[in-house]
Amino acid sequence: GAPVIVAGSPGGSRIIGYTAQAIIAMIDWGMDPQEAAALPHAVNRFGTYDLEAGTSAQELAAGLGAVGFETKVRALTSGLHLIAIGDKLSGGADPRREGIVLGE
Repeated sequence: GAPVIVAGSPGGSRIIGYTAQAIIAMIDWGMDPQEAAALPHAVNRFGTYDLEAGTSAQELAAGLGAVGFETKVRALTSGLHLIAIGDKLSGGADPRREGIVLGE
Protein backbone atom coordinates (compact mmCIF):
# COMPACT_ATOMS: atom_id res chain seq x y z
CA GLY A 1 0.00 0.00 0.00
CA ALA A 2 3.01 2.35 0.17
CA PRO A 3 6.00 2.88 -2.10
CA VAL A 4 9.19 1.02 -1.20
CA ILE A 5 11.52 1.99 -4.09
CA VAL A 6 11.97 5.15 -6.13
CA ALA A 7 13.99 4.62 -9.33
CA GLY A 8 14.91 6.78 -12.28
CA SER A 9 17.47 7.03 -15.04
CA PRO A 10 18.23 8.91 -18.22
CA GLY A 11 18.84 6.69 -21.22
CA GLY A 12 16.01 6.88 -23.74
CA SER A 13 14.58 3.46 -24.51
CA ARG A 14 17.17 1.80 -22.26
CA ILE A 15 15.55 3.36 -19.15
CA ILE A 16 13.20 0.37 -18.88
CA GLY A 17 16.07 -2.13 -18.78
CA TYR A 18 18.16 -0.06 -16.38
CA THR A 19 15.38 0.50 -13.87
CA ALA A 20 13.91 -3.02 -14.15
CA GLN A 21 17.34 -4.56 -13.45
CA ALA A 22 17.82 -2.34 -10.40
CA ILE A 23 14.36 -3.09 -8.98
CA ILE A 24 14.88 -6.85 -9.47
CA ALA A 25 18.33 -6.57 -7.84
CA MET A 26 16.88 -4.85 -4.79
CA ILE A 27 13.71 -6.94 -4.36
CA ASP A 28 14.80 -10.40 -5.53
CA TRP A 29 18.54 -10.39 -4.89
CA GLY A 30 18.56 -8.32 -1.67
CA MET A 31 20.98 -5.68 -2.94
CA ASP A 32 21.09 -2.21 -1.44
CA PRO A 33 20.47 0.75 -3.76
CA GLN A 34 24.17 1.48 -4.33
CA GLU A 35 24.96 -2.13 -5.25
CA ALA A 36 22.00 -2.19 -7.65
CA ALA A 37 22.98 1.10 -9.29
CA ALA A 38 26.52 -0.15 -9.94
CA LEU A 39 25.58 -3.46 -11.63
CA PRO A 40 26.87 -4.01 -15.18
CA HIS A 41 24.23 -3.60 -17.89
CA ALA A 42 22.97 -6.00 -20.56
CA VAL A 43 19.98 -4.49 -22.37
CA ASN A 44 17.99 -5.92 -25.27
CA ARG A 45 15.76 -3.31 -26.88
CA PHE A 46 15.15 -4.45 -30.44
CA GLY A 47 16.76 -7.91 -30.75
CA THR A 48 20.40 -6.88 -30.23
CA TYR A 49 21.92 -7.17 -26.78
CA ASP A 50 23.84 -4.05 -25.80
CA LEU A 51 26.52 -5.22 -23.36
CA GLU A 52 28.34 -2.71 -21.19
CA ALA A 53 31.97 -2.32 -22.23
CA GLY A 54 34.61 -2.75 -19.56
CA THR A 55 32.36 -4.84 -17.29
CA SER A 56 31.55 -8.51 -16.78
CA ALA A 57 28.48 -7.99 -19.02
CA GLN A 58 30.67 -8.07 -22.12
CA GLU A 59 31.63 -11.66 -21.20
CA LEU A 60 28.07 -12.68 -22.15
CA ALA A 61 28.70 -11.97 -25.86
CA ALA A 62 29.97 -15.43 -26.80
CA GLY A 63 27.17 -17.29 -25.03
CA LEU A 64 24.45 -15.04 -26.41
CA GLY A 65 25.94 -15.33 -29.90
CA ALA A 66 26.03 -19.12 -29.60
CA VAL A 67 22.25 -19.20 -29.14
CA GLY A 68 21.61 -16.79 -32.00
CA PHE A 69 21.58 -13.32 -30.47
CA GLU A 70 23.39 -10.38 -32.02
CA THR A 71 25.44 -8.44 -29.47
CA LYS A 72 27.14 -5.07 -29.37
CA VAL A 73 29.65 -4.12 -26.67
CA ARG A 74 29.35 -0.41 -25.96
CA ALA A 75 29.41 2.24 -23.25
CA LEU A 76 26.14 2.25 -21.31
CA THR A 77 26.14 5.32 -19.08
CA SER A 78 22.80 4.93 -17.40
CA GLY A 79 22.90 7.56 -14.65
CA LEU A 80 20.56 5.46 -12.50
CA HIS A 81 19.50 6.84 -9.12
CA LEU A 82 17.63 4.81 -6.50
CA ILE A 83 16.00 5.32 -3.12
CA ALA A 84 14.83 2.46 -0.88
CA ILE A 85 12.05 3.46 1.52
CA GLY A 86 11.88 1.51 4.77
CA ASP A 87 12.45 2.42 8.40
CA LYS A 88 14.90 4.91 6.92
CA LEU A 89 15.77 6.10 3.43
CA SER A 90 18.83 4.69 1.66
CA GLY A 91 20.05 5.69 -1.76
CA GLY A 92 22.29 4.76 -4.63
CA ALA A 93 23.86 6.90 -7.35
CA ASP A 94 25.18 5.43 -10.58
CA PRO A 95 29.01 5.52 -10.53
CA ARG A 96 29.00 5.98 -14.34
CA ARG A 97 27.76 9.56 -14.05
CA GLU A 98 27.72 12.59 -11.82
CA GLY A 99 25.71 12.38 -8.64
CA ILE A 100 26.22 11.25 -5.08
CA VAL A 101 24.07 10.09 -2.22
CA LEU A 102 23.85 12.45 0.74
CA GLY A 103 22.11 12.11 4.07
CA GLU A 104 22.45 11.09 7.65
